[in-house]
Amino acid sequence: MLQITRTQCRKLSSLVKLLVTPAKALVDDKVDITVERLAPRQPVTLHARLVEGTARFQSYAHYRADDTGRVVVAKQPSLGGLYTGVEQMGLFWSMQPSPGQKPGLRLRKKDVSTPFLVDVGVHEGHLDVMREENLPLLTTTTVERWYLGDGVKRIPVRKGRVRGTLFLPPGDGSFAGIIDLFGSTGGLAEYRAALLASRGFAVLALAFFAYDDLPEDMSDIDLDYFEEAADWLLNHRHVQSHGVGILATSKGGEIALSMAAHMDKVVAVVFINGYSAVTRAPLPYKGTVFPCAPWILEELVVTKKGYIDVRNVLDTTKEPGIKACVQVEKAQCPIMFVVGEDDLSIKSVFHANQAIDRMKAHGKTNYTLLQYPKTGHLIEPPYTPHCGVFYHSFFNTCMTVGGEPKSHAAAQEDSWHKIRDFFRTHVDKNSAQSRL
Repeated sequence: MLQITRTQCRKLSSLVKLLVTPAKALVDDKVDITVERLAPRQPVTLHARLVEGTARFQSYAHYRADDTGRVVVAKQPSLGGLYTGVEQMGLFWSMQPSPGQKPGLRLRKKDVSTPFLVDVGVHEGHLDVMREENLPLLTTTTVERWYLGDGVKRIPVRKGRVRGTLFLPPGDGSFAGIIDLFGSTGGLAEYRAALLASRGFAVLALAFFAYDDLPEDMSDIDLDYFEEAADWLLNHRHVQSHGVGILATSKGGEIALSMAAHMDKVVAVVFINGYSAVTRAPLPYKGTVFPCAPWILEELVVTKKGYIDVRNVLDTTKEPGIKACVQVEKAQCPIMFVVGEDDLSIKSVFHANQAIDRMKAHGKTNYTLLQYPKTGHLIEPPYTPHCGVFYHSFFNTCMTVGGEPKSHAAAQEDSWHKIRDFFRTHVDKNSAQSRL
């Protein structure tokens, strides 16, 4: 086996070429990573680093050049590091918080007008770069990873009670309208809406508590607010007026199901790891109040590491939980349930099947179930680093959310493309694959 001396390494460093293409892309685009002009069979470590505010993330993988002195990440296996095997986007989805970061750190883009800047470098030999800093590099380059595509408009929304941000694709056409909802962390998250708009949809990232002048607590929300948001979106001159799609995660899932059950203007729902019932507080709508399944805090578990496990704090198999189940059988629109089998935050597989069973009992077939093994709660757009534990502001501590990095990454990639196709089929009347 060829041995590379430090002197030879210094000479090679002036020759080694690292190509990452495209150097600027949306976060759900794959990139090709190639290292050239290495010595035949030379061992190297590929290293990716990202800084977002005070958060620092990094990843690394071990490769060996082929007989021509090349490493082609899309074709050659990683031999070690944070992942193994042929993984074209492994350096991105395997990122972890750098040592010294606070526990429960989750990588989320707060300002979509700027990209993630990812520094990709090549070290000689097989190294554990997570433990060492300032290691010499053979070569390095920086790539831009964007949620906001070229020409996509970002429009803050403050109309009536509605608070959020509208993202519109470039052009003057009418676009399929989507409302994007997250869960119990509150506030306003824009990154998923920006990315979906970059793929041709008009997307309203909708806040519903703990933002601007909205209620501070999610127990003070009402379903009328979400109907007001849907009406506002459907009346926008650049949005198709026939109906709106809903993309919802966690707490947002029960809201999306409730909207589908009671609003004909909702024409498609994607439900990601949520509850099949109204939870924590009753949900008012047009003079009616839908009952809730209360949280049973005695069922909250603290793990040996001090994290909380909340999977069992809700019981919808007996009263009052049964009455709190959303009357999803009333929904006329197609619903796609996306769930992780290793969701340690919500028993999402159970809740998806509980909702589907209600639909089946009423002769309904307007459902699809995407169920992913070794996949946790936080199913994000493709190549987002897996987060198995994250800090939850409501509980003021870290929560276990599950998932195994490689399987979770595969689920994110598969589900994202199916979500886009689902909305294209059921919401976009201008699409060639539309069923409208």
